[in-house]
Amino acid sequence: MERQQKIESLLRAALKVNHMELINESHMHSVPPNSETHFKLLLVSEDFAGCTKVKRHQQVYGLLGPLMQEGLHALA
Repeated sequence: MERQQKIESLLRAALKVNHMELINESHMHSVPPNSETHFKLLLVSEDFAGCTKVKRHQQVYGLLGPLMQEGLHALA
């Protein structure tokens, strides 16, 4: 499974996703062609209600921690 699909699957399994846009921006960085290392994420979820921006980021990074260890370099 591609890294982008893994990210989407992990987030959908853990959160009530209302809207998600995950854009691979790796081509804009000094990485080999077809890399999946840099992504931009827009995520709307009921689970974020009442959370600060920092808490939302911590929650997402907590879910994607294993992928960060496997070569996911940046998530904006």
